[in-house]
Amino acid sequence: MLRPSLTVVVCLALSVAAPSPAQDDAPAPKAAIIDIEPALGTFLGTLQAGPKRLPLVFRIERGRGERGAGTMDSPDQGAMGISVESIVLRADRSVTLRCSAVRGEFTGTLNADGSEIDGTWRQGGQEFPLLLMRGQPPELKRPQEPKPPFPYRSTDVKIDQLTDRLTLAGTLTMPESTSPVPAVVLITGSGAQDRDETLMGHKPFLVIADALTRAGVAVLRLDDRGVGGSTGSLEPGTTVDLARDTAAAIDWLAKQPGIDAKRIGLVGHSEGGLIAPMLATSRDDVAFMVLLAGPAQQGDALLVEQTGLLAAAGGADAAMVDAMRRTLADLIAQAKDPAVPQAELQGKLRGALLAKASELPPGLYEIMDPYPVVLSSPWMRAFLAYDPVPTLEKVRCPTLALFGERDLQVPAASNEPLAQAALAKTGLGDRATIRVVPGVNHLFQPCTTGGIAEYAQIETTIDPATLKAMVEWIVSTSTR
Repeated sequence: MLRPSLTVVVCLALSVAAPSPAQDDAPAPKAAIIDIEPALGTFLGTLQAGPKRLPLVFRIERGRGERGAGTMDSPDQGAMGISVESIVLRADRSVTLRCSAVRGEFTGTLNADGSEIDGTWRQGGQEFPLLLMRGQPPELKRPQEPKPPFPYRSTDVKIDQLTDRLTLAGTLTMPESTSPVPAVVLITGSGAQDRDETLMGHKPFLVIADALTRAGVAVLRLDDRGVGGSTGSLEPGTTVDLARDTAAAIDWLAKQPGIDAKRIGLVGHSEGGLIAPMLATSRDDVAFMVLLAGPAQQGDALLVEQTGLLAAAGGADAAMVDAMRRTLADLIAQAKDPAVPQAELQGKLRGALLAKASELPPGLYEIMDPYPVVLSSPWMRAFLAYDPVPTLEKVRCPTLALFGERDLQVPAASNEPLAQAALAKTGLGDRATIRVVPGVNHLFQPCTTGGIAEYAQIETTIDPATLKAMVEWIVSTSTR
């Protein structure tokens, strides 16, 4: 998955880049700031950007002194908990909310009973009417999410990762058995993920862990660095750094009573599908692995392709998509030199983007504005340079690689052939299975378009047939 800092800004900006910019009148004198109390609470609204409707949720809480602070959600885009760092209520009941993460601002008027804020959303030089009404977002239906009581043991655990001096928090689920059982470690996708890989109200790793444990396989799932109960931080780490966390998990799991240390496998989703082969080819104790939408394209090509596909799914027209892809490719080409310090590279990319500003379609400069920061980060620079194919060619353990036919983040049409060719060189024969699952997205949900906007709307967390096939493959492979 894309790192949230990139996904959120791009998708939200693209969704609203439709009308022509409005001309601001001369600013009127501002009334005095008053206590935020009358505006505290949760407000819902829908942004109408051309033919698209984008639901938004604002949570306004007390900040420093009289001012407020809070968060903004764009549920259809999976953009949750975006910081709204400045919220001000004035004596004339005008409200201003500033969200620098998406370069957006909302200004409106709180009505007499505090139930509505009627105003305007501004972003990327565009203006859109937006009515916010006090209320709570609808409860999401997730029928696959398992509920207790469970026919297995579930234990919260702490694992020391000594190399980086981290403590990783997670959950180990153990089937009831009188003999040692096989086990898997689940490896999350990119960005800050908890042990359930919670996304848009879905908990795919909880669903997978439940299905596997019911089938007799122990499962260890962990909060990422800096998430939940785990210490440390994702920054400035790279995928190679994160692989050490999974290595520590394997070492810990192999020592647990009731676990067959010779039958420990890995299940990696998205970036986790990069980490699993790294470990399977550098250790001799990975018994098998499952790659769920694991990239086979080099990072630079993948980022350009997925950005274009997501932009198109978000409503951008062909000209905007083409310009975005070309601009991103140009910036990536300048970001590849590992010898350039991060701050220097960021300035270089910002200068290159500014030089192109006059050539870009309206609104695209604002959309691309976060990229110099994102592309200069250690994680992204390593990702852009990493080619998964040479590692896949060295795999020697049984492997199941699944791709979603409608995945826009790791497109099957580009990644499946590369994985197929690489694994064909391993000598695994029928111990390597590569399959494109029809009609599913990056999360392996049955879907219509594969766009991020569908993720939250779809009640199914993971296609039941895909889940069943994966569980059966793991059980069969781990008992041979």
